[in-house]
Amino acid sequence: MKPSIFDVAKRAGLSVVTVSRVLNGAGTVREKNRLKVLEAIRELDYRPSAAARSHAGGQARLD
Repeated sequence: MKPSIFDVAKRAGLSVVTVSRVLNGAGTVREKNRLKVLEAIRELDYRPSAAARSHAGGQARLD
């Protein structure tokens, strides 16, 4: 099964909100925490779900 943002958060020892902020390029994340998240992403070979990203952005089409 593909790792989720929850798996990344658990591996990094940080919140899902922090992981989300790193993934979205927010400048409000401490460098130490950003590096933890990036390391967890690399270790887990995490890839964001395109479907989840479009849904969260309000761009999901239900045609």
